[in-house]
Amino acid sequence: MTFTFRRLGALVAILALTLGTARAQDDLAAQLSKLGAQAAPLYVSPLLNGFSVGMNSAFYHSADLHGVLGFDVGVKIAAARVEDADKTFTLDLPATIVYNGTTFTRGTHYPDQVTSQTAVGAKTTTDVKTIAPAGPGGAIPTGTTILTLPKGFDLPAVGAPFIPQVAVGLPFGLEVIGRFAPTMNAGDAGKFSYSGFGLRYDVDQWLPLFPIDIAVHFGTQKMTFKDKADKDIFSASASAYGVEVSKGIIFLTVYGGFQLESSEISVSDFVGYEPTTGAQVTVPGFTVEGKNKSRLTVGARMLLLFLNVHAEYSVATTPVFALGVGISFR
Repeated sequence: MTFTFRRLGALVAILALTLGTARAQDDLAAQLSKLGAQAAPLYVSPLLNGFSVGMNSAFYHSADLHGVLGFDVGVKIAAARVEDADKTFTLDLPATIVYNGTTFTRGTHYPDQVTSQTAVGAKTTTDVKTIAPAGPGGAIPTGTTILTLPKGFDLPAVGAPFIPQVAVGLPFGLEVIGRFAPTMNAGDAGKFSYSGFGLRYDVDQWLPLFPIDIAVHFGTQKMTFKDKADKDIFSASASAYGVEVSKGIIFLTVYGGFQLESSEISVSDFVGYEPTTGAQVTVPGFTVEGKNKSRLTVGARMLLLFLNVHAEYSVATTPVFALGVGISFR
């Protein structure tokens, strides 16, 4: 119990931090506006990867499916720890940079590359400075900042937002899963919505007296984020299918599973900075694919009367910790 509630407190803190970033999309948009087409995907990818892999989490908490019209209703959250390698990125600087009407040349006036913060990195900007004088008569001295790359949000973890989920038992050993969050106001950032569908099938019904429960599942979902004028900021999609097993002992159920999955987030066109001209331009949108293609999950559920609390950890390219709380009627 102590372990569970400590994890719960940590996840709530992580989620609040992640949602704080989401609600501050104006801040994120402002940071993106300082970037061009080459730097923007490198800057934002670790943040978006955390969102996308979190979406494929916490579909199940037992392989013992509900009976006909049995159901559970709950809320899922998921978080992936930010690795040190995701906090910075290396950018190949453009051949020329225009600053205050003067054209600077890579390798002569400034370095070939620069290492800067990603969106999950430290809250420090990165300055590209001249390494030799430039302009008429060397009027612009060495050490002049000609390009500033944005700071990060210093996030220890990134995850999916609150995911409401309902599961209902159907005849023939089936269970249907729905995930849905209606369009909600996210302050100055805009509007957020979430929807998903899943299906599970009871395999061990064909194995009389088998000592463990076995089920298979499939799920697909979508998340969208728009500004207050209904202009798309980004949209995400994710799908997964796999198999799970569980064993219940009184009020405790231990479960595990394996699934194959895919996810991606598409960022819409935005106004960004073009260093080769020194002007603001429309940067084409881009898509970031989630790193996880499969995962192995272990978890435990406690069912106290109708209260259902479960926690799980998934071993994957991007490991994910998830938690669910709700009510359950078998």
